[in-house]
Amino acid sequence: MNTLFSFRRSALLVLLVAVSLSACKKDNSDPAPDLASRVAGSYNFSELVTGGKTYPASETNLKGTMNVTRQTATTVSIDVAIKLKSTNEFFIEDSADDVTVVEAGSGKVEYRLNGTVIATSIGNKLSISGEDDNGVDLTVSATK
Repeated sequence: MNTLFSFRRSALLVLLVAVSLSACKKDNSDPAPDLASRVAGSYNFSELVTGGKTYPASETNLKGTMNVTRQTATTVSIDVAIKLKSTNEFFIEDSADDVTVVEAGSGKVEYRLNGTVIATSIGNKLSISGEDDNGVDLTVSATK
């Protein structure tokens, strides 16, 4: 009888430990940051693509930043200030508010202003495409 009581007591003790360990799980229900918060930040000029060639920042006469600021969970503002190193004149100076950010798949985010895609990002690289004064296509990229 004494061994039966000892066995029950041991089984009860093991059960109690198992229940208490499973009750101590961490609650990982912290919500993930919204898309606008994830893309917000300061991006430093990193490369220029023009004429079918890619030039890293160190091989250009350009410097500057693109700043993305969260406005709502799905909108941001973008401020672009890219200057010529040699003269400190602006190469690109522009800003936009109420830019909608949309996940476009495969980690790509599109930045849309009035329905038009004005920029894209993948990971920590933000790119804005356009054309220069001579009508040549170019893409300016910056890295967070």
